[in-house]
Amino acid sequence: MFEREISLPISHFFVVKDDSKIVGYGGYWQIESETHLINLAVHPAYRSRGVGRQILNYLIDCMSRQKICRILLEVRQSNHPAQQLYASVGFKVTGQRRKYYTTEDAILMEKTVEVSVGVAGKETKP
Repeated sequence: MFEREISLPISHFFVVKDDSKIVGYGGYWQIESETHLINLAVHPAYRSRGVGRQILNYLIDCMSRQKICRILLEVRQSNHPAQQLYASVGFKVTGQRRKYYTTEDAILMEKTVEVSVGVAGKETKP
C-alpha cells in the first residue's frame, strides 16, 4: 500500500536520515493549489527532538514554493502532541471525522498559506 502511495503522481514524500537509518518521513498529496498532508511519522527513539517539526516545516516550505494556498490534514483525536505541533505552525481545527481511524475519530485541521505580491509582480512570502 505504501509503495502504491508514493508512486502516485500527486504524491510528494521525503525522508529524514541519521547516517543510513531512516528516522522520519512525511508526505502530502498536491491537487492544484491545495494539499493534503498524508503522513508525518518519526521513529520513537527520535521523538521530542524536533525531527517532526523539521519535517513539517520542510513540507510547508515545499508546498509554498509550489504556490499552495491551503493545507489539510486529519490527526487522531488522541494524538495531542501532533495536534500541538500542527497548531504551533498555524493549523486550525476545522472539524471532525467520526470513526476515521476505525474506532477513533479524527480531528480535521487546516492551514491557509497566503502568497502576497511584491515588487514588480514577484511573489513574496508574508
